[in-house]
Amino acid sequence: MPKNAISVSKSQRAWPQTNKAAYAGAINKTVEINLNQQSAIFGGIVGEISGALLGTATGALTMNLTGILMGFTAGVILGALAGLLIGLVVSRTAGSSGGPSIGAYTGMGTGAILGVMIGLLIPNSLRMSANTLHIPVLNALTSSRFETVALFAFLLCILGTVVGVWIGGKNYKPQKPTY
Repeated sequence: MPKNAISVSKSQRAWPQTNKAAYAGAINKTVEINLNQQSAIFGGIVGEISGALLGTATGALTMNLTGILMGFTAGVILGALAGLLIGLVVSRTAGSSGGPSIGAYTGMGTGAILGVMIGLLIPNSLRMSANTLHIPVLNALTSSRFETVALFAFLLCILGTVVGVWIGGKNYKPQKPTY
């Protein structure tokens, strides 16, 4: 009888430890997937709001309502898409231990790269139509492809920094100090 009691107690002790070890990997993967999804959604929301503000401010350079509304619309669309991508990249690089500064630098770099790609995709007809408004600031910013690419890289770099700081700060979980 004592032999059976010992074997039962050992099996009862060993099973929860094995169970925890088997599911520890699955729990970490679930947390990582949820962190990526939450960061992408939150990044899209922050990017949309920041893009709306940047687009409206850039559209205000035209000094007419059509330019302001077009800037707002473009800012919302580009901000949501860029915020989604930047949120994913920041959650992968910073994770839960990177903090706001890692998020800011990751968002800044990713935003600049996205801005260069988007600036290169702007057609010449759209770029030259800004010159027809005869506004000196727009003439200077859209006179060549380089200025257009630099403008978009700068604006999306700002947007990426804002999104990266928010995502990195939201996901940050301080580690316990080891003494």
